[in-house]
Amino acid sequence: MPKNPPQEIASKAAAILRAGEVLADEKPVAALPSAEDVREALLPLLEWCAERTAATPGRGLVGVAAPPGGGKTLLLAWLAATARALEWKEFAFLALDGYHQPNEVLDRRIGLDPEGKPVSLRKLKGAPETFDAERLLADLRALKSNGLDRRLPGYSRVLHDPIPDRIRIGPEVKWVFAEGNYLFLDRPTWREIRGLFDRKVFLDADDAVLRERLARRHAAAGRDAEWIEDHFRRTDGPNIRLSRASAHFADAAFRWDRAGRLARADVRYGGERSERL
Repeated sequence: MPKNPPQEIASKAAAILRAGEVLADEKPVAALPSAEDVREALLPLLEWCAERTAATPGRGLVGVAAPPGGGKTLLLAWLAATARALEWKEFAFLALDGYHQPNEVLDRRIGLDPEGKPVSLRKLKGAPETFDAERLLADLRALKSNGLDRRLPGYSRVLHDPIPDRIRIGPEVKWVFAEGNYLFLDRPTWREIRGLFDRKVFLDADDAVLRERLARRHAAAGRDAEWIEDHFRRTDGPNIRLSRASAHFADAAFRWDRAGRLARADVRYGGERSERL
């Protein structure tokens, strides 16, 4: 385990993020981890994996779930920068967004909005039915079963579409952190996905924080206020509730405060208090 003090690790991780060596959604990361974030969340998550590498056949998998706007992408960027600061090369990071169905597929398919009205699935983009869960399940099984080189899809925030073979998981990687809203969902296929994770972590924040983050994200993509409000009613709001309904499956939980810092939180699993990191 690292002998470096958390402040030194945080400084190195921040420098990596400022240099653009690690991106979040194809953009530089503006929010930087503090020494407290490193000590309370980032190091414990990475160390938990490192301590179990020798006893884990194939690759280990850690699932990070959160509602929309819950900071999953930011957490994985911080973890990646922290691992790089420590020169730990056995970690890789994967986002559920790469498993979106292509827009041309979503345009052809019909779903029901929260009011029961039939709409194009593209208007519901981000809901569970807009993802290729079967492919995600197959890829996670392959990652877990052996250490072979793998190519996995990523997602373009410019094209707003998945990009095949964008992410390489090399043989040096022993642990893969996967993030997504529905990784712990209690539905067919998603249950099997949930069962593959060696560690399940849930992130959350206050409703006002989530809504502010989502509005800022959509506005940056050129959406107007009317579109943002309609999308929250039709997609983001219901998906927040759906994601939170699976929080009790997590082994550990964290919550963002209004200052953008991570705090440990309690979840309940099987009626018992979750393990604390």
